[in-house]
Amino acid sequence: MIMQNKINKLLCIILLLSASSCQKYLDITPDGRMSMDEVWSSNTTAAAYLNYAYEPMLLSQGGTQYYWHAFLESCTDLFHDSHASDPLALISNGWYQGTLSPTYDPTTIGDNKPTLDVFWSGIRRCNVFLMNVDKAVFNDPREKIRLKAEAIVLRAYYYMELSRKYGPMPILKEPLPIDVDFSTLKRPAMQDVAGFVNESWLAVKDVPEFPWRLLNATEKGRMTKAVMLLVRARVQALSASPLWNPNHEAEKWALAKNYASEGLQLLSSNGYELYHDATLGEKSFEEYFLTPSDLGAAPRDKETILENSNLNAFYGSGFPSYINGFPQRPDAIKAGSCPTQELVDAFDMKATGLPAIDPLNRYQDAGHLNPNYVNQSGYDPLNPYVGRDPRFYATVLYNGAYSPGTGITLQTYVGGASEIRKRDVSYSPTGYYLRKYINQNSPPHQSPGTPWKRMRFAEFYLLLAEAENELNGPNQNVYLALKPVRDRAHMPNIKSAITSKEEARAYIQKEWTTEFALEEQRFWNVRRWKILDQTDKLVTGMQITKTGTNSFTYQRVPVFERKSWEARFLIFPIPNIEIAIYGAAWQNPGW
Repeated sequence: MIMQNKINKLLCIILLLSASSCQKYLDITPDGRMSMDEVWSSNTTAAAYLNYAYEPMLLSQGGTQYYWHAFLESCTDLFHDSHASDPLALISNGWYQGTLSPTYDPTTIGDNKPTLDVFWSGIRRCNVFLMNVDKAVFNDPREKIRLKAEAIVLRAYYYMELSRKYGPMPILKEPLPIDVDFSTLKRPAMQDVAGFVNESWLAVKDVPEFPWRLLNATEKGRMTKAVMLLVRARVQALSASPLWNPNHEAEKWALAKNYASEGLQLLSSNGYELYHDATLGEKSFEEYFLTPSDLGAAPRDKETILENSNLNAFYGSGFPSYINGFPQRPDAIKAGSCPTQELVDAFDMKATGLPAIDPLNRYQDAGHLNPNYVNQSGYDPLNPYVGRDPRFYATVLYNGAYSPGTGITLQTYVGGASEIRKRDVSYSPTGYYLRKYINQNSPPHQSPGTPWKRMRFAEFYLLLAEAENELNGPNQNVYLALKPVRDRAHMPNIKSAITSKEEARAYIQKEWTTEFALEEQRFWNVRRWKILDQTDKLVTGMQITKTGTNSFTYQRVPVFERKSWEARFLIFPIPNIEIAIYGAAWQNPGW
């Protein structure tokens, strides 16, 4: 059994690439009292050191861990934080105002710290562990083998996080000496990082002691072969995408396709599949996000690859219903991350399977107030919430939606109990409220919480569809890749009359939106796709006026113009404190 005891923090966090690293701490263990030689004297303390290497991962778990209990997706066109006008709501207000700089990162305020030095420290700890663990004598040799594989995958995971936020970073397989000349370190190409991640997979894929999935709750959050395969597929897709592949080199997309396809095949053969409960039908998608994964040899949840482990309900492993609620609920503190009209527009019509709005040319105007509706889709602008993709009803609370836990029917129309109010944090500025991850069946003043799904099997299908289209254009393989995801939602597959790669790309990007809304995919996807200037300039909402007992008029309205959409926002700046060490040449474009 892998040792699960928690370990105390170092008084001085060891940075991988920081001049502030102190020599006197390099030989001190996580509890600050043992020498490094003592750490490797037993299997117990050696295993504890790997727990220490997991600590940076716990500091960047996502979910509602961003300040103030916001989702990262609030910094995309799909959601808008009700705290937008509050200067103290640093992630939303700061992001919307374009305050990101080499000295300030609004996404790191509060308890969430996904910073450059945090990820570097995680990589260093993995390297220290891998360099020293063979010195330790384990009662069960299989435990050492598994822990070494975990460290290899955890290091690859940190490289994924580093790369998508800051760009490719030097590939280090052992700890740097204290007297290293940082100016000699060079930034590689993104494909070099993808190659290193693939090497990590090759190092663990045939290790029988390293599991495909976790079997007990005490291990939740640890690395597995499934995590490694998804990290591998993600980083290769990042390398193949326009941000890092401006010349559209086909061999990068070929690798992306192969990695996604291999991931699907290997995980399917090892018991992974999309979550579906026949008794729930089309509500399986909604139920999935309200249910913690049940770990075991034959789990009900065969989709989750990585789920948050030990953070409390306020900070990411679960979301209390009262954090993101609506004013009619007596326990609602804030509206929180509110869906935008841009998100609502992405959901198809259930009967026809057609988009309500043309995915390739969504709007006739720059302000998103005049959509290009799709003929024959079945969409009715006078009844906009009727007959949509079941994932819409699992993601968005809208006017007339029913909350069974409270017995309340939502009133978002003008004068209604949950109407649009832009300067009241309890009210939505868009006319919509969040349903996904929020258990609407929970009674007031109860916060059962729901788990944060960091990685899930469904992603492989969309990665495969995207790579197939970029490599070969729209074809039957693209539709087949998307079909399982849409089948689970009880949606017809997308139309097969798509004639161009550009149109198919828009359909696939729309599918990313509807399947993964709020899961921190949109924030990174629009960057790797280099469409930030098309998506993030503004967001809109729906103002509804009641004209009779059950009749309403609908008017799209502007909500907020944002300032974080220019090309420099595609990649985060290297903090100035690090640039002082590495040199100005390390800074990312525009900063």
